[in-house]
Amino acid sequence: MNDLRFALRSLRRNPGFTAVAVLTLALGIGANTAVFSVVNSVLLTPLPYPQPDRLVLLWEAKDPARQATNVVNPGNYLDWKDRARSFTDLAALGWAGIIFTGDDPEMVSGRAVTPNLFDVLGVAPARGRMFTPEEARPGGPRVIVISDGLWRRRFGADPGIVGRAVPVADGTATVVGIMPASVRPMPLGDEEFWEPFRLDPSDRSRHGRYAMVVGRLRPGVTRGQAQREMNGLARQLEQEYPAFDTGWGVHVVGLTDQIVGSARTILLVLLGAVALVLLIACANVANLFMGRALGRRHELAIRTALGASRWQLLRQRLIESLLVVLAGAIAGVVLAEWAVGLLRAARPAGVPRLAEIGVDGTVLGVTAAVSAVIGVAFALVGAFGERGAVAGTLRAAGTRTTAGGAALRVRGGLVVAQVALALVLLCGAGLLLRSIQKLTAIDPGFDPAHLLAVDLILPSGTYAEPARQTAFFDRVLERVHGLPGVEAAGAVSYLPLTPLTAATSFSVMGRPAPAPGESPTAEIRIVDPEYFRTMRIPLMRGRGLAAADGPNAPPVILINQAMAREYWPGQDPVGQRVKVSWTHADREEEIVGVVGDVRGASLDVPVRPRIYYPRAQEPSGAQWIVVRHRGDPGPLAAAVRGAVREIDRDVPLQDVATMYAHLTQSLAQRRYPMLLLGVFAGLAVVLSAVGL
Repeated sequence: MNDLRFALRSLRRNPGFTAVAVLTLALGIGANTAVFSVVNSVLLTPLPYPQPDRLVLLWEAKDPARQATNVVNPGNYLDWKDRARSFTDLAALGWAGIIFTGDDPEMVSGRAVTPNLFDVLGVAPARGRMFTPEEARPGGPRVIVISDGLWRRRFGADPGIVGRAVPVADGTATVVGIMPASVRPMPLGDEEFWEPFRLDPSDRSRHGRYAMVVGRLRPGVTRGQAQREMNGLARQLEQEYPAFDTGWGVHVVGLTDQIVGSARTILLVLLGAVALVLLIACANVANLFMGRALGRRHELAIRTALGASRWQLLRQRLIESLLVVLAGAIAGVVLAEWAVGLLRAARPAGVPRLAEIGVDGTVLGVTAAVSAVIGVAFALVGAFGERGAVAGTLRAAGTRTTAGGAALRVRGGLVVAQVALALVLLCGAGLLLRSIQKLTAIDPGFDPAHLLAVDLILPSGTYAEPARQTAFFDRVLERVHGLPGVEAAGAVSYLPLTPLTAATSFSVMGRPAPAPGESPTAEIRIVDPEYFRTMRIPLMRGRGLAAADGPNAPPVILINQAMAREYWPGQDPVGQRVKVSWTHADREEEIVGVVGDVRGASLDVPVRPRIYYPRAQEPSGAQWIVVRHRGDPGPLAAAVRGAVREIDRDVPLQDVATMYAHLTQSLAQRRYPMLLLGVFAGLAVVLSAVGL
């Protein structure tokens, strides 16, 4: 207790030393605590399911080097479910959306799932029940299970909602269950409700791939064994359905690995970077302790002369260093909690399990352990400085004793280490910045300036007829064209630089039929004739789409340059005819023009062959409205929202953002690590400057 009181008085008499040491440690420990809390929640904490290491996702894959996680055909899923013996069960998932109507219409993302999904995951509804097999049959009743978050946000946590029919755009939907708050979205989704995936087990026809499959491994079965069995099943199905399954394999991925994805490498890099920051902070404070020991050499010499043992001096130093580290750790935890809150609010792309990230007991325990080690290390470093200072004072042999010289060399080495580590972080941040600069220099294929994009999805029941879908979007575009400052407006089914896409196979008329599994593929876009002028996508050859390309006109398409180069190298594709395995697989479409290449989901993904259908010939209930404004397009959002509500107040605007915002979002997975590494590098430079 005497040592504790003396340490408190000593630190109070030296407020400059105390403040710098505590602040330095707070920055280093706080940064490490924040990053480790992310690593702990994302990488180290198991998923909230029983035996989560037994859960896997099954994907189809035709070209594993290019895309090993392709969606699954429902017929293939049913055959896997019947024949595979490596799993206790398999469940299928699709994507869904529902529009809750009322005073505040809202589009909510969800999943269409087979009734056994949550049995496979090992969870049950907190209230109510899951679907029955009869409800999942084609033509079954409209029933939904909602998430805990949607229950609280939309329905005010009303326990009586279970069993009640709620108004939706297509009529009503009966809420049969509420899932617990621990249930998290599956990969590639952000679902807040679940509805039945309507499958007919007797229908094994092969038409398209649009599902995910999740399974639970049997006890004792490894993922490698399951992969080998699925490889054999893929070969069986290839023989049974050569036209559809030739060349397609199965890829078994752990659910945790799928959720974490590329975030694992990024988080480990950031954890390494922030550990360097902590080392710099520790070197800085260690230098302060050694300097403080040199400044107290007369006091320590008197204590030694009066009979103080080496253990007594070390104990007093240990208490003082632990007090400094404790204050720094407490301030660091407060700083980390604030930083984690900012991270959750920012919702950066590429950070999975974001809602689970927090400073919990595990993080605090690790922080306490690291702080204790640091405190002991500082005490030992201070004792090393004391030894030289006391010996030099007692012998009165001048200031350049052997021990004193060694202490000075250690202090100099600590400064050199700080500068070296800071330089490493600066180089890493600089390289990431350089990669971002190169990405932003890539031409996206359109002019993002002054562009606003609005996502509209029509209720499938209200707008089941293609003519109604076409009429709705025609009216919206007519209203938008009349808004002040609007230069052009168009529509497209999948917006550039957003993650979703659609693709299918095609064949070229006049050429030999490709062998099974070798048909060429292209992405599909459904567009308004004004889309290309609005986006300023150039017409390279032929003509563009026109209002005359209506439902009764000859079917026509446009293709991009990538498709022209790959399938008509050195030739003019205009006038060529193709059959596309889309809604009219037997219909021949004439290529009337070639347009410039536009990037897909990201600037760093190569442009794939792409086919553009006129909206009038291939109506769609889901379209992005793109609007080019003479000035800032941001304020235009309210006017577009009002125009849509005047036509149909039950159609919500699902996503409203400028194209610059979408461009930034597409780079977010690289931008956030670059920003964080840049912050850490700047912090390292500041700490190194303090050390100097």
